[in-house]
Amino acid sequence: MARFPSMEWAEEFCRQVNGSEEYRRAAKGWVWPILFIVEEIPEDVLPEGPRRLGLYVDLEDGACRGVSLVEDPDSVDAPFVISAPYKEWVELIRGGLDPIKALVTRRLRLVKGSFSTVLRYPKAAIELVRLAQEVGLE
Repeated sequence: MARFPSMEWAEEFCRQVNGSEEYRRAAKGWVWPILFIVEEIPEDVLPEGPRRLGLYVDLEDGACRGVSLVEDPDSVDAPFVISAPYKEWVELIRGGLDPIKALVTRRLRLVKGSFSTVLRYPKAAIELVRLAQEVGLE
């Protein structure tokens, strides 16, 4: 199992997305990449790595067209950017947070993009979280 956040984790997540018929149906019409920023990464998670990383996920019409791990998230221009501390992402992946409620309460912050657009795809967001749970944390 790949450790979150890592390129291996992101690649497995993309494979899970592409294997999900439920996501394909729920995300029909979503055509924007998302940059997920993981902040405040603990040293025991990435001893030699940065404390802040981005996972760029190129999503279009229910498919993952590719992923990349970004060491400088500020250098990426993505139409949707969602940011949160590592501990919030972990709670989301473990199933302790609903993605839409987490955005509404700002536990996950929509830094860039249209909130009304995100709200049109709640089933897709929930399925993305379920797929992240399939990948796991480590």
